[in-house]
Amino acid sequence: MASAGAISSHHISFVAFALGLTAVAAFVSLGVAAYAWRRRSTPGAVALSVLSLASGWWSFGYFVELVATDLSTKLLVANLEWAGVLAAPVAWFVFASNYSGRDRYTSTPSVLAASFLPMVAFVAVWTNPAHHLMWTSVTAEPAANGNITILQTEWGPLYWVMLGYGYLLWLAGATILVRTAFDMPTIYRLQAVTLVVGALMPILGNFATTLLELEGASFDMTPASFTFAGLACAVALNRYGLLESRPVPRWMARDRVVQTMADAMLVTDTKWRVTDLNEAAQTVFEHHVERLKGRTVGDIVPEFSPLRAERGPQTISFDNSQRYYELFTSDFTDTQGRTIGHAVIFRDVTDKRHNLQQLEVMNRVLRHNLRTEANLLDGYTGLVFDDLEEGDIDAARSHADVVRSHANILVNISEKARKLGELRDADGEVDEARNSPATIQIQNAAATVESDYPEATIRFDSLPSGDVVCPPLFESIVVELIENGVEHTDAADPVVTISGSVENGTLELHVVDDGPGIAQSELAAIEADGETPLRHGSGLGLWLVTWGADQLRGDVSFERRPEGGTDAVVRIPIRRNRVDETVSDATHEKNGPDEAV
Repeated sequence: MASAGAISSHHISFVAFALGLTAVAAFVSLGVAAYAWRRRSTPGAVALSVLSLASGWWSFGYFVELVATDLSTKLLVANLEWAGVLAAPVAWFVFASNYSGRDRYTSTPSVLAASFLPMVAFVAVWTNPAHHLMWTSVTAEPAANGNITILQTEWGPLYWVMLGYGYLLWLAGATILVRTAFDMPTIYRLQAVTLVVGALMPILGNFATTLLELEGASFDMTPASFTFAGLACAVALNRYGLLESRPVPRWMARDRVVQTMADAMLVTDTKWRVTDLNEAAQTVFEHHVERLKGRTVGDIVPEFSPLRAERGPQTISFDNSQRYYELFTSDFTDTQGRTIGHAVIFRDVTDKRHNLQQLEVMNRVLRHNLRTEANLLDGYTGLVFDDLEEGDIDAARSHADVVRSHANILVNISEKARKLGELRDADGEVDEARNSPATIQIQNAAATVESDYPEATIRFDSLPSGDVVCPPLFESIVVELIENGVEHTDAADPVVTISGSVENGTLELHVVDDGPGIAQSELAAIEADGETPLRHGSGLGLWLVTWGADQLRGDVSFERRPEGGTDAVVRIPIRRNRVDETVSDATHEKNGPDEAV
């Protein structure tokens, strides 16, 4: 295969130049390896360091191999070089994958899989005399007028396999870099082009050497060409900021945006069967991805209608959900404009809906309740003055009581408006760190109402255990329900009975009064989920209870009892914690013994 004549044609100056270039390649590569290793926390830095170390080891080994004079030393060094020869292509591929964000190619199993063949080949190098898979013979041939000798090798079948595998990894890495940088800003295109050009130089050098070896023993140009690869890396590092920043590929950016966006998104085929979904959709539908894929959108969301969706956004609320979603659909089309699937997006508009409801209710309160109360105050105040001028003290006192009553109503409206503002400030966020036992909150609520209405009697049939906790907002809900039962009754000594139980992680609280029952006109706006000029309540209490329950991801219902009165039922999800002894003691001290409640 090889001939000494081919060697003699090499000019000595070329060999000297190549020797110098090989030495330079070793130092440049080792310098880049040290620089990259100091920035090993940066993605791709470790792979670049290993790549540079491998190429430096390969170049340094070849330099020693060339200057060595005896065959045994040359063979030993050549065998050691294989560590760099086999590691460099794998490191290049891993670096390119790191650079482009293809993390699945840089995981430990992937790297081990890519390294399997090189590891087999490295073992084959050191056991070659037993099987001759890497080479069948090797001799030392003089070159450069006999000033040096180079190895002439008859390669075995495994060598050609590894040569093809190495080319494949080099080209795959270069392709990944080019594809990633194609739609990136100029700085990243320059980074990628510099790296790819530098990486192609060793391939060209190796390919040229392989062709020359078909004619006889030849100087291996691959190690020398690592000089250009190392310089390319140095330029990319110093001029284009390699390892200081890396591009975010467009496919990764879009995938990450879709996965992390707040809106839930389902991707379907043309028959509205789910083929993919983002993380928000898993949360909204509370199902694992595999349980949703293959099902139609109609199976998952019975309220969904493709025909309605095509006419524009629709607002829906799922079964067992207190959240409202605005639903949008858009089509995926192929290059010929044919529909190949759909994107179904669910945007949570619960807060927006609640804000709109609250604005409607407050508008009604300002426009009707406050104006009415102000007019009544003005009218009765006039009557008081008239009574005083006429000397009718008893009538004046009676009218003054009415003034006081309506003034209290205004104060009450103001207080509920303040609570409404606190509810809006919560902005849908429930501070679970402030959870406290539900039983204590119920008792506190009862104590608050009893202090305002001493004639009222509040009874407890049953209460949840002390380890049941929920956010502080729960207490305000219970206060409103008890007040509602006490205020809206004709009885001189109203009675409100409270009972609560927990089942399947949900607290169900009943607040039962003995009044005439809530008028259907009051409930109409609540049940219709909004007020209109013709359908509205008379106060804020029921809305505060409804919005508060929504805030706690629960619900509330009002049932008229056959024997009279209303059974207000609140259902909210709860947690079970150890009872905070400090809170419990403080509350006990505030309320006194249990019998006082």
